Amino acid sequence: MIPEEEKNGIWKEIDKVSPDLLQTILSLKNEEEAKAYLRDLLSERDLRELAMRWEVAKKLDAGVSMSEIQDEYKQSYTTITKINRWLKEGCGGYKMMIERFKK
Repeated sequence: MIPEEEKNGIWKEIDKVSPDLLQTILSLKNEEEAKAYLRDLLSERDLRELAMRWEVAKKLDAGVSMSEIQDEYKQSYTTITKINRWLKEGCGGYKMMIERFKK
């Protein structure tokens, strides 16, 4: 089980550094704004990593094996295991979004 402090402890640090970060994300009005903001905010590597994590989480939720995912996304078993751990024991964000996009 992931301890609560490990799950949410980062937000205390983030709020000290940038108290309005989440509000900037929530204020995005459309896909074009999101693309522009995220491209300026994140490196290409960060964007690729986010996309890969989202796809891996969806595949894991759908029951695809870790070895199949590893072959498709060329990610380490450790990375896939971490994503799976957060999918199952994290804050519920992956599950929430997966369910939202199933509808």
